[in-house]
Amino acid sequence: VAKSGLDVFAHNVETVEALQSQVRDHRAGYAQTMGVLEYAKVAQPNVVTKSSIMLGLGETDEQVRATMSDLRHAGVDVVTLGQYL
Repeated sequence: VAKSGLDVFAHNVETVEALQSQVRDHRAGYAQTMGVLEYAKVAQPNVVTKSSIMLGLGETDEQVRATMSDLRHAGVDVVTLGQYL
């Protein structure tokens, strides 16, 4: 998919690592998401990679910062932060 000519490759991490099992389907995981995002950037270095984090689920500020750092290390260019109301 990353090599298909798209402008932005988006794959959401959804929440911090500690809350993954409470928020995401058991078939998706934190490390898996980081790997997908990293692979997309390696496969197509010029594609913009993007991920999103939901806030307000009980995460701490430090957990959010750690997640953003992990996303940066995976080569993610854009991070959006949101909250379901």
